[in-house]
Amino acid sequence: MGTFLSLSGIIGKSHSEVADCLAKYCQDNGGGLLQEELSVENKNCCIIKEEGNNTVVHYPSGYLERDQSSAFLSKELDAPVFSFHIHDGDLWMYLLFINGAIVDQFNPIPEYWEEEISEEEIASWSGNASIVTKHIPGLKPESIQKYLVRWLPEEESRKAYTTDEYMNEDWQLIDFMKKVGLTFPLDDQYQPTGSTYKLWTKDHKLIPVKAAPQRAVPLASTPVKRKWWEFWK
Repeated sequence: MGTFLSLSGIIGKSHSEVADCLAKYCQDNGGGLLQEELSVENKNCCIIKEEGNNTVVHYPSGYLERDQSSAFLSKELDAPVFSFHIHDGDLWMYLLFINGAIVDQFNPIPEYWEEEISEEEIASWSGNASIVTKHIPGLKPESIQKYLVRWLPEEESRKAYTTDEYMNEDWQLIDFMKKVGLTFPLDDQYQPTGSTYKLWTKDHKLIPVKAAPQRAVPLASTPVKRKWWEFWK
């Protein structure tokens, strides 16, 4: 199985603002958000990382509410919010929300889930660099335009920009995120570089963590008491 990732990228909002708002989303949807030291393998592990007054939320494995929570964050915080996704290691994609509504979207393989789709549907997933940069101060369309292209079958691997780390593949998402001022919140060893939280909703259940079995500790042998005169024997 390939990589599956779900993230929100929030422009111009702090860690604390995002965490408080995400907690409200979870509570409104029958769950909660609690800061806790967790490993990324935990099915409820959410990571939040701020850098340069922009914040990224890395959702738990199997979390399917990335678009709903991204729309909520956008509306409640009055901020541009990306909903990012890597699907099965085959592609990366985004939806951009403003005030809770989608204003732009990109998928390099728009026919991935359904081969027979209209040209209008294909065009709707083309991404628009001018719309994106309109909502990100200081970002120019030419700095991201080359990412927003359709991937064709049998196409050779290539970088969108010479300074990129990745080719036209799923992890190109990280290069795109860097350009728009968002930092991927895990290191090269896939360990969190931001704060970890326990996240759950009515649809993304809280999974109890089994306590490690305790090892039996042998009792120390009880010393034999000797009468005082026996020490002279």
